This record gives sequence, C-alpha cells and structure tokens, in this order.
Amino acid sequence: MILGGVLGEQADFTFDQKSGFILFPLCVHSLDLIVSTIGVYFVKAKPGLPSLKPNYGELEDALEILKRGYYVSLFLAIIGLWFICDNVLNIPKFPNASISFFGCACIGVAVSFLFVMITQYYTDYNYGPVQSIAASS
Repeated sequence: MILGGVLGEQADFTFDQKSGFILFPLCVHSLDLIVSTIGVYFVKAKPGLPSLKPNYGELEDALEILKRGYYVSLFLAIIGLWFICDNVLNIPKFPNASISFFGCACIGVAVSFLFVMITQYYTDYNYGPVQSIAASS
C-alpha cells in the first residue's frame, strides 16, 4: 500500500488514481478471503461411513476432494483479479496498466498451481518418487 502511494505520487497521478494503487493490495487480499471461503464449501466427501453402508460405492481420494476446492478457488480468483485490476487500476494515462497487473496476477496463480502439482508429484503415493521409496524400504 505504501509502495502504491509512493509510485502514484511519483507518477503524478490524481487522487483517485493514487487511491486505486493504494487500495489494490487490500482488494486482492479481500478477494483471497472470499475465494478461500467459497472454496472450502466445495471440500466435502460423500456422507456416511463406507463400512456401514453396503451401497456406498467407490471411496473418494482425499487429495482429489481437496483439489476440487482448490480448482474452484483458482477459477474464482482469476475472475475476481480481472474485475479488481480492470476497475481499481483503470488509468487513462496508462491504458495497459490493468492488463499488465492482471497478467502478473495470472502468473502468480499459475506458479501457485505448479507448486501444488510438483508437491503432489513428490509426496503422493500414486507417483514414482514415493513408490520407489516404498519399494526400497
């Protein structure tokens, strides 16, 4: 927020334009809270106990249940980031600023997704690294 205010001051922006740069981080973190809360509602398994229900069906993988909520959060985050960048950082002097900030935000979302996938590859029992450790022990 301080950096946005200083940059807005040095760029000789109007008060409204400076306030957009100051409020941008606050809006993004508010979006994080909202999107995470919505994503939590998509993390749920089938009701009931498999041992007590003969027609329960196939067991769900716990990681797949968590990833469902994560994918919903990613999708909503990208939509929300576009809305925030387009409305808060709309500066006539720099018409591509909102697109550039949105591009940076999308790169951050993609890196977050890659971290999750790489971590899953090296820690999930369905993939080679964990299977080779299990076989060697």
